[in-house]
Amino acid sequence: MNNTKLHEAAGTAVAVNRTLDASALLGEWSNTNDSATGIARLLLTQTGNGIVVRIFGAGRPQPFDWGEAPVELFADLPELNQATAFTSLHDLGFMSVWLLVYVNKGVLVVVSMTRFQDDSGRSSYWGRELFFRSREPAAVQ
Repeated sequence: MNNTKLHEAAGTAVAVNRTLDASALLGEWSNTNDSATGIARLLLTQTGNGIVVRIFGAGRPQPFDWGEAPVELFADLPELNQATAFTSLHDLGFMSVWLLVYVNKGVLVVVSMTRFQDDSGRSSYWGRELFFRSREPAAVQ
């Protein structure tokens, strides 16, 4: 994915395109809480058009497949090339969920902002869940 950085050089802004390395994010990640009620696992893969995330919501007997969504990658600092975070939007019809996801010491932290769109009167809410890498990118199919 491209990341644009603005430099101030002699009083002018110069746009520089950077491609971020997403290797720290790619693969399958599983929730550290087996009893989670939000997201059970997520899968980040490289496609011809960039990085996509597939979310599996907690459900019984099988997780609920939210489908794939494109991600926007972010680095820790403007001059770095390693992606350590991303955002994505998931529209499930009755609700939409914005995800802000980042890696912290090898743990994937997922912050979700959920807004209901079904006139149910439920409040919008946020949550935070922690994930461990359950499969490396090469093993993910």
